[in-house]
Parts: sequence; C-alpha cells; structure tokens
Amino acid sequence: MTDDPEATPAQQEISRLDDAIDKVVVSDSLTVDDTEPWRHTTRVVRRADAHEAVPELRQGAGRDILIFGSRTLWNDLLTAGLVDELHLMVGPVVLGAGTPAFGSQPAAPLCLLDTRTWERSDDVLVRYAAAHAS
Repeated sequence: MTDDPEATPAQQEISRLDDAIDKVVVSDSLTVDDTEPWRHTTRVVRRADAHEAVPELRQGAGRDILIFGSRTLWNDLLTAGLVDELHLMVGPVVLGAGTPAFGSQPAAPLCLLDTRTWERSDDVLVRYAAAHAS
C-alpha cells in the first residue's frame, strides 16, 4: 500500500511501519517463503516451540508483542501464563454459531482494565489484564 496513489498518508505510514517491523508466525505448515512480501522481516516458529519463543521475544529489544486473529494460540499462551493483556475488538456483527473466544471459560482469570471506542466507528476495544500480570 505504500506505493498506492489512492492511499491516505496515514494508510501509507501504517503500511510502511508494518513492512518494517519484525514478525513471528506460529505455524506447523507455513514457511518463510509463504509470508511474502514480508519474508525478510518474518520468522516462522513451530507451534511446539511457541512457549519458548515468547519469553525469548520478551527479552529482546522492542515493544509489545501482539497476536492477531489466533484464538487457539492466545488461549494456549494465556493458559501458560505468557499473556499480560488481552485486547478484544468487538464489532456490531453477529455471526451465527461463530467461534467462541474461549472454551467453556477463560484459561486464566481476567481483570477489565478499560474500554475504548472511536468516533465514526461501531467497534469497541475491551482491554483485560491476565491475573498473573496484575
């Protein structure tokens, strides 16, 4: 999108930052070549190695570690005590049976930190701390 003449300056900046940051993909089937166009900033970690990779990433330079779109992974990491905060984005879409965010209950006790909304958006961000991180 950084080359897209229709992109706004904000979209171009987000795209530039996304291109530049290091990414870790937890997968047993993908390879680095499958992550094009980000293969030069992407590392693939097997699912069995995720519990070792997260503490290693935490020791490195940088900021927060974010997980996008993997309920299975963040539930596993939450159970293992490797999640400090959980941010859930809730939108005004109802999806039949859908995929529950948790199994029968969250893997660890959660404490609500805050909520956030945005102007001209129907989404709500709900932010929780994992009990071990309090």
